[in-house]
Amino acid sequence: MRLKIPIPVIFLAFSLKPNKRRLCKIDIWNMAFLITSLIFAVIGVIASLCTRICCNRGPSANLLHLTLVITATVCCWMMWAIVYLAQMKPLIVPILSEGE
Repeated sequence: MRLKIPIPVIFLAFSLKPNKRRLCKIDIWNMAFLITSLIFAVIGVIASLCTRICCNRGPSANLLHLTLVITATVCCWMMWAIVYLAQMKPLIVPILSEGE
């Protein structure tokens, strides 16, 4: 006998919050992260195509150029992602003095 689980129940399993049963909403932080990640991916693909078209000097040189472009794109994305995610949940909270 196969258990049939409706699709909303599957989403509820990943998005339950304490004392609340509702579907997870995509907030602005998640949407901005996804859109900017897609922009980095598109820039990486465009840079790879430009490298392939403009710097066509043989198979080994093409592989080196493609590797450098992909590595640079991933490193730039990781740097941006680390800075962006560090701002979402900072480890150090500012402490206000008595006068403020």
